[in-house]
Amino acid sequence: MGEYLKWWDMPIGKQIGNAGSEVARAIRQKNKNDMLSASAFCIHAIEMLAYTKLDPKNVNRRNELTYAQEEILDYILGDNLYQNDDQSIMKWYDAFL
Repeated sequence: MGEYLKWWDMPIGKQIGNAGSEVARAIRQKNKNDMLSASAFCIHAIEMLAYTKLDPKNVNRRNELTYAQEEILDYILGDNLYQNDDQSIMKWYDAFL
């Protein structure tokens, strides 16, 4: 649990903003057709969102954070069933900057 404490010290806006930076990197790499790098950035963003979900102060946002994880996985690595584009994905993260 010690590895989470530094992350949990951040306000949620900073946590999501950091995850959003990884999402932006994943999108850039996807647009360059570098799916290996896009996958790595996507997985890192998913991990950051998982740490954010575990943060006790974010208990009321867990469903929202789970949905964000699902959307980024679907957009970067899946079939884009949610029919997102670069802007629609980043809009949620940008709201926290």
